[in-house]
Amino acid sequence: MRNQEYPEISRRKNGDRLIGIAGPLADDLYSAGTPPVWGLAKNPTPASRISEVKIGDQLQIQRLGSRWVAQDAQGVVGNLRWLPGDDGKTVVATGARIRLPLSGTFHVQRLLIDPNGVVKDIGGYVEPS
Repeated sequence: MRNQEYPEISRRKNGDRLIGIAGPLADDLYSAGTPPVWGLAKNPTPASRISEVKIGDQLQIQRLGSRWVAQDAQGVVGNLRWLPGDDGKTVVATGARIRLPLSGTFHVQRLLIDPNGVVKDIGGYVEPS
């Protein structure tokens, strides 16, 4: 399926659209040991080839120091928004413990697309290695 064939999940005031697979709630992903990815960090700026990422793509993630990087075959696409201090915390609503893996596979399920149709950000979940 091509990106434009996925349903719109939401639209922002600036015209950006979130499309793709809504997926399970974050609490359910934490409970399953597959932490959610809400998008890439803005600093440092993600690689320009983020615009080439498609729903269904799989990127490799790896913890490097205090950050997690998402990589494709060409190198780093961007950094996840995960924070080291969140690892081991308990989700109050469910009691699930947040476990952020050292490495894994990032399954892309959502794309943030600007009004011109260019991918600006990505989201999904990580399956630990």
